[in-house]
Amino acid sequence: MARKTPNTVLFVFLGLSVLVAGGLGLWMFSDVSRANQEAAAAAANPPALPTGPLQFVVSNSTDATYVALDTVKRGADGLVTATVVKVGRTVSSIKDAGPLVSQVATVDCAANRIFDGQSGAFTLDGKLLSAVAGYSGKRGRVVEAGDYQVPALCQGQKGQVVEGIKAALRQSQALPVDIADRAEANPKDHHNWAWLCAAAARGTWRAQAPGDCDKAVALRPDHVDGRLDRAYLFLKIGRNDQAASDFAKVLADDPQNAVAIYGRSLMTGMRTGGNLAGVTASKADRCAALAIDKEVAGWVARTYQIQMSQEFRVC
Repeated sequence: MARKTPNTVLFVFLGLSVLVAGGLGLWMFSDVSRANQEAAAAAANPPALPTGPLQFVVSNSTDATYVALDTVKRGADGLVTATVVKVGRTVSSIKDAGPLVSQVATVDCAANRIFDGQSGAFTLDGKLLSAVAGYSGKRGRVVEAGDYQVPALCQGQKGQVVEGIKAALRQSQALPVDIADRAEANPKDHHNWAWLCAAAARGTWRAQAPGDCDKAVALRPDHVDGRLDRAYLFLKIGRNDQAASDFAKVLADDPQNAVAIYGRSLMTGMRTGGNLAGVTASKADRCAALAIDKEVAGWVARTYQIQMSQEFRVC
């Protein structure tokens, strides 16, 4: 068998290098071409904030993550697509973005991979600040620890549901310093009064807080989140009859509302002074609420800054 000469080896190596480089170049060209196509499509169809209900997923020091429930689409191929919304803790806490960021994500649950879609940064009023065409290649990227939406989309993880973007702002973002002035300047705008009410129920008190809540509920009597905020505010300041009325209204429309049932449990336990009938009724409501949502006690304690013993966290 003839030995390969050094020149033959060199030619073989060069030939293989050309093939590899050509293949890599073709792959890169294809990838860049596809990314450019998606960027052009994004420019032609700018992102928008979702308008429907949002499920709370998780929060940290910079933002809170929600999934827009009416955007969730499950394909026969096992892919799940949804719009994910991040609400900044402050108007500037999300780096290089606005107080609100919305992004489309597609998850291959079986392969544990994710495709980053189009995203947009928005002002508090919902105006688009910037748009980016996300791209993760043909195979997507590996799901990371910060992809908090994946358990909700792939494993059915539950969370509190709020009415929409403005309700998410009231729940997760620090109260704007000018919100009271904005409320007075636009007295028919429910959102500003509701934000003041929500902030007071969560610990940012002002003397006008009960009146703020009354104005919010009067403008939107069907708004569940606002009525619950008022109920918990009344509960915390000892106006139990009014709290009871709000909890009853919520439950008349939605008998399975765990937050209202749990609030009624706390109210019953507080107003009956520990007598046997009150303790029994309070426990029955607490167990009913926990059966609907096992996280409701912790959520109420964190959201409304209520100190409670372990007894009130379990059935």
